[in-house]
Amino acid sequence: MSIRVAGGYLRGRILKTVPGRVTRPTTGRVREAIFSILQHDIEGTMVLDLFAGSGALAIEALSRGAASAILVEQHPKAVAVIKGNLASCNLKSRLIAADYRKALAILADEGRRFHLVFADPPYDFVDSDLIYRQLAEYRLFESGGFLILEHAGSTSPAGDNIIIRRRFGDSAITIFAYDKKIESDRAVSGDV
Repeated sequence: MSIRVAGGYLRGRILKTVPGRVTRPTTGRVREAIFSILQHDIEGTMVLDLFAGSGALAIEALSRGAASAILVEQHPKAVAVIKGNLASCNLKSRLIAADYRKALAILADEGRRFHLVFADPPYDFVDSDLIYRQLAEYRLFESGGFLILEHAGSTSPAGDNIIIRRRFGDSAITIFAYDKKIESDRAVSGDV
């Protein structure tokens, strides 16, 4: 199966996906909705793509003007597909082939900060809103940053920082906005 980049200078470029059920590519409809919502928040940003699969979300963000992207994927077949897609688009993005928790620790140790974080974990992921809390604990968000979480349409992640929820059949997205002041107040009170 393949998918197409929907916008930006790479518009129409065909990206490969991992055959079988190893990953679940974000559908074109969901990607279009995400980038329609984020259209004014992409230019010049630092992007993190967790559970990257084919790398389509990071590649789409780069095509639309993101400054750079780091992709995280642990499955070897998906890692190979991402490398191929980056090469075919002539992109030099960093790919971390590791479990997302290990990658978050590495990025925190490097002092990295991201404005946009995409996360498309397996739908049976135990606690998908845990990803937001981990990103905040590791201080990986830039102030005013966003987590765009794709999840099963039948679930609803929790959190005070949710600004948008959209459902697309079996899939849904929840967007969390990072507010440094709120997180600092929670840390002081012990709620983080």
